[in-house]
Amino acid sequence: MKIRSGAGTLILAALMLLSSAAFAKTSRPKLILQITADQLRGDLLDRYRSVFTGGLKRILDGGYWIHRGDVDHGLTLSFPGQTTLATGMYPSHHGLTANEWWMERNGKWQEVDVVIDEQYKTLATPQRDAASPRNLTATTLGEWVKLANRDSKTIALSAGNSIAVAYGGTKADAVYWYDSTSGRFTTSTFYAAAMKPWVSAFNAGELQKYESRDWALSVPSGKIALANPDATDYENKGHHNTFPHIYDAESRADADGGIPTAYSHWFTATPMEDEALLGLAADAVDAERLGQRGVTDYLAVLIDSTDNVGHKYGPLSLEQLDTLVRIDRALGHFLDHLDATVGPGNYVLAFSADHGVVDPNESKTGRRIRTEEIEVVLDRIEALAIAHKGSREQLVEIIITELKKVDFIADAYSEAQLAAPSTDPFIKLYQNTFRKGYTTDFPLWTDKQRAHHPARYGVIARFKENMIIDAATGVHGSPYPPDRLVPIIFFGANIQPGSVETGGRTIDVAPTLAAAGEISAPHGLDGIVLKSAIQP
Repeated sequence: MKIRSGAGTLILAALMLLSSAAFAKTSRPKLILQITADQLRGDLLDRYRSVFTGGLKRILDGGYWIHRGDVDHGLTLSFPGQTTLATGMYPSHHGLTANEWWMERNGKWQEVDVVIDEQYKTLATPQRDAASPRNLTATTLGEWVKLANRDSKTIALSAGNSIAVAYGGTKADAVYWYDSTSGRFTTSTFYAAAMKPWVSAFNAGELQKYESRDWALSVPSGKIALANPDATDYENKGHHNTFPHIYDAESRADADGGIPTAYSHWFTATPMEDEALLGLAADAVDAERLGQRGVTDYLAVLIDSTDNVGHKYGPLSLEQLDTLVRIDRALGHFLDHLDATVGPGNYVLAFSADHGVVDPNESKTGRRIRTEEIEVVLDRIEALAIAHKGSREQLVEIIITELKKVDFIADAYSEAQLAAPSTDPFIKLYQNTFRKGYTTDFPLWTDKQRAHHPARYGVIARFKENMIIDAATGVHGSPYPPDRLVPIIFFGANIQPGSVETGGRTIDVAPTLAAAGEISAPHGLDGIVLKSAIQP
């Protein structure tokens, strides 16, 4: 673990001591708060630190900040990463090893969302199947809180569709997410038969104040140069890639006959989505009296626009910088609200991310892999599988051999390889996201109906570094360092302020936050308590 040093070390230490004075170790915290930003690479907070004036500045200055936290598994995707943060377990142990699995449904092989459950419906759109935690095989921090005291409440709120399920688990009092189809926050009938009144009231009233049709630049003029130049050609495929972003202009159908963009979908690729989320979180604190009832409660707030903006414009885009500036401001207001309601010495929080992201490779060695190239590879696999007359094990080896011939594929792994001991660092990473019988089609995404995708046979491919699918401007999912680099920050009651370069993994977040909240964690977690983050 490398401690950061420099000319400002003593000054920074003094500032940290002052900003954390209200958080001296006293009684058990009344509220445990877990905030996760989807797709936030660890170096971005260092790069943009001088711009922050609100909540991000507050937790960076006064918290325990691990600058280069590690996502210690191979598939750096949202559900595996988020659920690891919520459970302290590798995806191989918490069960949600991908965003989608390749499975047979109604006689066809297809992608199946890891949390979609046809037994339940979405309250906002009852005709649609909703989400449940039925595939979750580990308990969450929110469940540990409720186990410690049956009067405690666990609430999970997300801007991204259904990701809150990963934190709510099976025993949450409320799990809500922003539904981009209905344009409202909603939940699954797994969790409730009707909406909480405070959520319905927010949807009917306060939400509208965040729904601007104009996303204007809020980055101070002197800080704009910290980001890449606006209007970089590869941002958003060269379309609508400069400020201001105006819905009425950007929603029009393309000349090729594309479908106009609904406002609710456009909204999710702006920071306004998470400004609304933090507004809803404040309402949850008030309506449910979180942290104000003499017991310890749990609240998860799961930021989504960093992922949508990052995919659309890239991690170093001016749009992503503006997104972080707005989240910093909104988080500051939310923490002020907690100070006024729960009290500054009565809550503890962790802030992290589920994964990082690679810079667009237009400026790197490597290239984008077009869908057509992947389809050619899969066509060959399909033909080999149809013609094969031998055993399944023999076919698996044939598929792996064929995949290794492809110029953008570094390696391919079978279920047998991932189930066996190995010293290969990449195999070990993929073992941490391995669940027998549950294989994703990522990164070999296809637009065709395929009965013999490699995923059907438990085979997963690893692309070469800087070879990324041409699915968006910013792409993640690989086992390489940029995709595994995230910030990890603890702040508040029982936290020892400090700043270290390395020394923490996302599997360590839940057990460490539980320790700070004086909540017992289950035995056998993959993660550990980071004792250096906890006040002695």
